[in-house]
Amino acid sequence: MKYERTFESFRDSLEQILNLPVHSSDDFRELVNRWTDIEDQIEEELGWRYIRMTLNTENEELMRDYEEYYEGVVARLKPLLHELKEKIVQNERYAPFGFEHMLKVLKNEVELFREENVPLQVEETVLSKEYGAIVGGITVDFMGERKTLQQLSVYLRDPNRSVREAAWRKRFEGIWTKREELNVLFDRLKEIRHRQALNAGFSNYRDYAHRLKGRFEYTPEDLFRFHEAVEKEVVPYLRERLKVRREKLGVESVKPWDTEVDVDGKVLKPFKNVEELVEKTERALVKIHPTFQERFSLMKEKGLLDLENRKGKAPGGYNHTLPKTGAPFIFMNAVGRPDDVRTIFHELGHAMHSFETLHLPTLYRPERMEVAELASMSMELISMEQWREFYESEEDFKKAKIEELEGTLTFLPWCVIVDAFQHWIYTNPNHTAKERDEYFAHLMDRFNPGVDWTGLEEEKRTRWLFQLHIFEVPFYYIEYGIAQIGALDVYRNYLKDPEKALQDYLRFLRVGCSSPVDEVYRTAGAKLDFSREHLREIVGFVAGEIEKLESSR
Repeated sequence: MKYERTFESFRDSLEQILNLPVHSSDDFRELVNRWTDIEDQIEEELGWRYIRMTLNTENEELMRDYEEYYEGVVARLKPLLHELKEKIVQNERYAPFGFEHMLKVLKNEVELFREENVPLQVEETVLSKEYGAIVGGITVDFMGERKTLQQLSVYLRDPNRSVREAAWRKRFEGIWTKREELNVLFDRLKEIRHRQALNAGFSNYRDYAHRLKGRFEYTPEDLFRFHEAVEKEVVPYLRERLKVRREKLGVESVKPWDTEVDVDGKVLKPFKNVEELVEKTERALVKIHPTFQERFSLMKEKGLLDLENRKGKAPGGYNHTLPKTGAPFIFMNAVGRPDDVRTIFHELGHAMHSFETLHLPTLYRPERMEVAELASMSMELISMEQWREFYESEEDFKKAKIEELEGTLTFLPWCVIVDAFQHWIYTNPNHTAKERDEYFAHLMDRFNPGVDWTGLEEEKRTRWLFQLHIFEVPFYYIEYGIAQIGALDVYRNYLKDPEKALQDYLRFLRVGCSSPVDEVYRTAGAKLDFSREHLREIVGFVAGEIEKLESSR
């Protein structure tokens, strides 16, 4: 379904809305509803262009289609949309109950808006998409075939250590062919972002981005506390787990290519092809909640799934809301790994959030990533109880659960590395590429759970080049860590009382972002808590669940 309206058509509609009289709460609601409809039409067309572009990064015409629409329609509409937001704020006295949080968010956006930043935001958006095209097009020779970087990741679980090492090194060999190009790209993005911050009256992009994301509930200093909590409470537990891994693998030290392989030498194969992935996912979903399965089937029937990896496809995975289609689109790069099972349920968490919030005004949709990622990560963990659909033997099922639970914690050091790295980057905007790599290596050492990087210093310094978020969506990563802790709260509740926890989860999905993040978390039965004490409690819970699974094998 397409909504290819021209800039002039949108402009005329917006000018009509701007001239609407507002003298009552009904008028105010109508104003918000008309605004939401306009935003939905813009998002629908931009979404389809983005989807088509990421499905085939080698097609330059598709990239131009996206860029032209963004530059020619979306960016040009920003001043008018800003006027509309100002009109809503100016008429807040007519706002009925339930719009308080929206007005707080809108006031922040109005305050931060600078017309001179619009062309910079266009340039940033267009430029950032080059990362997917560059990395998605990288292939290397491996075992007699050309492989994408994503396809090489399969071999990191191979029982043969030499194969794992070769695949790991090939990934760096591939990314290094584009190292200079990626560094130049990032420096250009950094400069554009810093200029936006200065234009808005901030001394650095970090502080500007924090306000721009509407993070009213916590400060950058709170995030530093979270970094420290991960360092002091999570990393020590992971070091103990890594010692067990070293002993079971029978190696002198755990190298980076030893972290994903099964310690018993077994490669889990949850599905043979994408058709089987879809079929097994449907069977699992109907056991969690029939509505989830019905919606997934609807997406399949409407052609709103593209799940397999192939050359030229952008890396990563996403769920894209399509408000006028009435259902979202799921994009991923499945290659037959256990990670793919986690990814499909992760994106389905986002998808169910999309379905549940389509009736809400635009700003009450899952705009805050802490909220959006709580939906996705909670679905991952809740779905885990139905993974027997993917693993026929009880041994494989327990093994997959142990990997997932361990992964919730092993992810956290990487998450805070990516966040701390960006704090440094944007509060030290004049740094060189060499200094950037050196600081990243420092963070890798600080949060290292015991992996031996001896002789791999250059790889350690440049590992950040694989992280899409650093290039495309700055400061969108710590939300995964915050949401991971919240999702573990939800999962702990689910194990105690599945029915109540699922009802809380459904209520949370329906709330969207209509309240501050801490309140939304409470609806889900989770906490927004950065303290060492809470993290210690969560680590203890996960450790206990892993111990129960291991002792029953």
